[in-house]
Amino acid sequence: MGINERKMLGRKIREHREKRGFTQEDLASAIGNGSKQYISSIENGSKNVTIDVLCRIAEALDAKVRDFIAF
Repeated sequence: MGINERKMLGRKIREHREKRGFTQEDLASAIGNGSKQYISSIENGSKNVTIDVLCRIAEALDAKVRDFIAF
């Protein structure tokens, strides 16, 4: 996944997170990773995300993985 795709993925995750009223800390806790910085790095596209983490994010945000990757 290139930087542009990671940034688009991160934007979609942020949109869903904000729509649900979650902070980055809330989402980190919900996926079992207590780091706000980890979520921030995913959202700004600087970190590759595994399919496992993407599935946990989707579940926490009551979304489908395809909602994040439909560019």
